[in-house]
Amino acid sequence: MNAKSISRRNFIKMSAIGAGCLCIPGCAGTPATYHYILTAREAEILDALADQIIPPDEYAGGREAGVTNFIDKQLSGFYNEHVPMYRACLMALDETCRDIYGREFTVLEFDTQTSYLEDIESGKYNDRDWNGYTASSFFGTLRNHCLQGFYGSPRHGGNKDYVSYRMMKLDYPFLVGRNVH
Repeated sequence: MNAKSISRRNFIKMSAIGAGCLCIPGCAGTPATYHYILTAREAEILDALADQIIPPDEYAGGREAGVTNFIDKQLSGFYNEHVPMYRACLMALDETCRDIYGREFTVLEFDTQTSYLEDIESGKYNDRDWNGYTASSFFGTLRNHCLQGFYGSPRHGGNKDYVSYRMMKLDYPFLVGRNVH
């Protein structure tokens, strides 16, 4: 086909296909990135932590509710002062876990993860090097951010499909800031 033999309709079809291909991660030739700030490994650890803080049951847990997405998105904005803490402490949490259990946090059994996090929360590992942060203060911040991501508005990146609203049997807010019909 030369440029003069292409109809306007075919040109539009070809343009739409080409533009659509650029929007599909595999077509463009570069790997898709889900995260704003976190690395893939940091997000993997955070997903496991989110499911520990908000375990899945008949409703989605922290991972499925998008808590990691919420935290990651907020780290690129309102929580940006916490980026150094998350970077340092997620890796320190994993390293301490390897020292104690011989394995990464994400591969531990759920109950072992729970026990480890209870020790972190109680301050048991505050004497270890967490790059200037204490393990228990990181856990407190992480817990608060996970709860905000789970119970907050989906427009902020968490509470996917209004899972916490459904769990609490609340109406979906039709107007931002108001829960009315």
